[in-house]
Amino acid sequence: MPVVTVYYDRIFSMLKGEISKDELIDKIPYLGLDIEEQTEEYIKIEYNPNRPDYSTDYGLARSLNSFLDFETQYSKYDVYESDLVINIDKSTRDVRPYIVAAVIKDIKLEDETIRQIITMQEDLHNGIGRKRKKVAIGIHNLDVIESPLEYITVDDSFSFIPLNKDSDMTIKEILDSEIGNQYASILAGKNLYPIIRDASKQVLSFPPIINGDLTRLDSKTTNLFIDVTGTDLDSVCNALSVIFTTLNDAGGKVHTVEINSDNSKIKTPQIKEEVMEVELEYVRSLLGLELSEKEIITYLRRCRISANIENNKVIVKTEPFRFDLIHPVDVIEEIVLGYGIHNLKPTLPGSDMTGGFDKNQQFLDKARDVLTGLGLIEIMTIGLISEDMLKKSEMSTDNLLKVVDTKSIEHKVLKNSNVPSILKTFSKNIHKKYPQRIFEISRVFNKIDNEIQEHYQLTVGLAHATVNFTEASSYLNAFGKQLLDIDLSTKASENEIFVKGRAAEIIDEGGIKIGAIGEIKPQVLENFALRTPISLFDIDLDQLMKKRI
Repeated sequence: MPVVTVYYDRIFSMLKGEISKDELIDKIPYLGLDIEEQTEEYIKIEYNPNRPDYSTDYGLARSLNSFLDFETQYSKYDVYESDLVINIDKSTRDVRPYIVAAVIKDIKLEDETIRQIITMQEDLHNGIGRKRKKVAIGIHNLDVIESPLEYITVDDSFSFIPLNKDSDMTIKEILDSEIGNQYASILAGKNLYPIIRDASKQVLSFPPIINGDLTRLDSKTTNLFIDVTGTDLDSVCNALSVIFTTLNDAGGKVHTVEINSDNSKIKTPQIKEEVMEVELEYVRSLLGLELSEKEIITYLRRCRISANIENNKVIVKTEPFRFDLIHPVDVIEEIVLGYGIHNLKPTLPGSDMTGGFDKNQQFLDKARDVLTGLGLIEIMTIGLISEDMLKKSEMSTDNLLKVVDTKSIEHKVLKNSNVPSILKTFSKNIHKKYPQRIFEISRVFNKIDNEIQEHYQLTVGLAHATVNFTEASSYLNAFGKQLLDIDLSTKASENEIFVKGRAAEIIDEGGIKIGAIGEIKPQVLENFALRTPISLFDIDLDQLMKKRI
């Protein structure tokens, strides 16, 4: 999860009311944020990737001013016009088709302000930008640029002076450099490469790789040119919204840039007020609170959302950076944040029925008790992982269930196995004492013949210098005996993640295959930077439960 570092002296200077350090620390979690680290000088705050407006202390101060009622009315963002123009060459359509831009004037770039902006830029690259593949951002010194600009493509023999270099490099040389190696894959298979240059043919940027040295920033820079390029128009506009609103809060004045192409002429940034409607009764029923119309409007205002109520509907207008509001439940979440999570009181629903323990959960709890009794430690990971984790595990990425418009590349697909989570956990604990013996029980998801299937899966992982198939098999046998007093047998087989000849299917007493067991092959270990052998077994617990509860 992304983290923003906030210095107390800066945040207090941005707040429009008085609050102590202890009160500030106490209130921050009620914004839906987590505190990762506290010192005498600063606090590190972890935020969800779907809220990139929290990537700077300016964004945090903006929310706190409303949340703490220091600011009961807030002004709209003013956007002025500039004479800067970007002409788009049609050759960019097949390479990196979208570009939006803004001009920021009269901004003071103190050292910490520059650090905050750079952090925001990188968080946007990694979140919305999918490591610059979908969105890449360039921030430039406006005063050295001559309008109009060109967004064009060139071949790999084209040369310019990249950022922090003192001589020309060709596109090919840049792609072969350290920074180029990180992002060259984004442009793989392209014979042409996008660049932005000004009227005097000086290069500002080679997106998404590197800026030109011409427009580097320093503490004397007061006027900025922002370019955002990418492969998705909504994403580049969203990224620009976060940037220009943040820089406006930092004291800059926002100006438009005219973007010209064969088919259109627009000026960006554009401030569009998104409108959502939520049924008033839905709000009250979901929260279990009899809130008045005035209270709902007040609580949304605390979250910087303008609202009014008409025909028993809550009609909300969002600020440019709140593109995370996509469903009525998102609006209701903002209402409860404004109400105060700490003010919610747990109540028992009225019912004449007697409750009882779910039999499936009783079985799973018993399985956990057996495994912890065998000396294993339970881990619990979230159900969303990255495709990269599956690839590193050398598991199939076919028929995955993917999140639509995910805000984080790390949480893109529903996991179809616990194995990647087990391996990642081992990789995060390579400096801890061995042996390490862990397990996870959780739901996994698959799509077979366009039908979504889910089941509980148990994965047990064993890691130490001499671990082998035999040790994993002994834990498997002990698990079967203690849980159900059955013998779980194995039958030699091949498996994509296990060493050849050190893998088997797991068979229950009815002859049904319920899982796999083996020693993880060296390539998979290397993919996770693991230097210790690992054996594991994987069981479909739904198969075990079917005839036993």
